[in-house]
Amino acid sequence: MMMVQQSAPLVNLPLFIAPELAEIERLQTERNTLQRRIHALRPHCHKRVELETRLRFVTAQQLALSAEIGRQH
Repeated sequence: MMMVQQSAPLVNLPLFIAPELAEIERLQTERNTLQRRIHALRPHCHKRVELETRLRFVTAQQLALSAEIGRQH
């Protein structure tokens, strides 16, 4: 009897999640930029509040994408 080797499911291959990984990296770069800009501003500056809101939104996007990749694997 011939043994057939099973291959890994295609969704587990990094090639198939490359766009998602690239997006996570882009979001991380944006987060780093926002954090630097926030750090340079006064604590109660209006622009700082806006940037902190944007940082929370970008972080949520990054976490959601990471969770989606985790569910696929």
